[in-house]
Amino acid sequence: MNIGRGLFRAWILISILWMMGAGVTAYAMVVPDTLHGRFQPVVVIKKEATRQQIDKIDFDKPFYEFGVSPSQLKLRTEFISDQLSPAARSQSDQVDFPDGSHLYIPAGYNETDKNYIAQQFWDQRWGRWAYAAGVVTAWAFIPCVILFILGYSLLWVGRGFKRA
Repeated sequence: MNIGRGLFRAWILISILWMMGAGVTAYAMVVPDTLHGRFQPVVVIKKEATRQQIDKIDFDKPFYEFGVSPSQLKLRTEFISDQLSPAARSQSDQVDFPDGSHLYIPAGYNETDKNYIAQQFWDQRWGRWAYAAGVVTAWAFIPCVILFILGYSLLWVGRGFKRA
């Protein structure tokens, strides 16, 4: 009876089952929000604004009184998962993309900035895909590697007790 071979085969079977289950679960949890979700750009506030002024911003004023133009400054726009209330979302312009994602751009931006932000969002899609693939891969493979290392370590310790 070869215990090492049997444990290795058990590890292969468990790993395959884990990869299928964890991969599907991680995909279902990560992909909808990361790839096909709703996003909004992070608004860049003018540098001269202090923390107290930022907290007191009147968003009913013209947008460029407190915000900067990302297209003029050639800024790399960051995006966050949409956390707008339905009322605030109705005051934003929605841009739909072929991959199923939606971008909500504040209505205060001019058309040049809206196009610039939308293009930045579309150009960054591969980074979002890479992030999602990394998370799904980590969920599927890391536990299998840890199980292999743990099992092989125990087998190595057990072989140390064999008679010469």
